[in-house]
Amino acid sequence: MRLVVTQRNSGAVYTADRAGEPPRTDSYRERLLKYIPAEALVFFVAVYGSTYSIIGMQSYYFLIARWILLAGIAVTILWLWKVEGVTDPVQLVISTVGFIAWIFAFGVIPITELPWFNQVVSALFLPLYVFGSPFIGGIPDRW
Repeated sequence: MRLVVTQRNSGAVYTADRAGEPPRTDSYRERLLKYIPAEALVFFVAVYGSTYSIIGMQSYYFLIARWILLAGIAVTILWLWKVEGVTDPVQLVISTVGFIAWIFAFGVIPITELPWFNQVVSALFLPLYVFGSPFIGGIPDRW
């Protein structure tokens, strides 16, 4: 299951064990892997890379690249919600922001055209976000 289990939502996900033990929450590593939207990143890299190699030098490509970026954000949300069965809005937001952080770190055309874009800040923010996001739902009980 792709849904991150925290103390906040553990009652909705699991019932108590036979021995009356509280439900088990996800470890740090499990949260870390569940928050990275790998499928959406693969979709984005495949579509963006293919279109860039074919029509990347055209003057209108920046518009197409923006549509690909918006489609990647939509794919992140829809994939997690419909395919992976994630219903927790907090996890959907964390994974979507994670997707955007990865795209900023990639430094693709729709992002590099922003006047305030800084590649160094983006590259430094990505590991902070990726390794810090498992703490958003609280400190994991296990590592």
